[in-house]
Amino acid sequence: MKDIFIGIIIILVVFVIIDFIYTEKNTCVVNESGLVEAKCGFIKEQFDIDITLFNRYW
Repeated sequence: MKDIFIGIIIILVVFVIIDFIYTEKNTCVVNESGLVEAKCGFIKEQFDIDITLFNRYW
């Protein structure tokens, strides 16, 4: 059980790192007190879910 938990944590950390690198080159228009161009990751781009972390939309 402990190995499964550690594996899930490793997968999540790798996903966040890859998505952080992905946001460096992708931007989108966000309606935040007017239209603003921001860096957007895979979650924002595919599912339109607003998760703001480190001044980026994941």
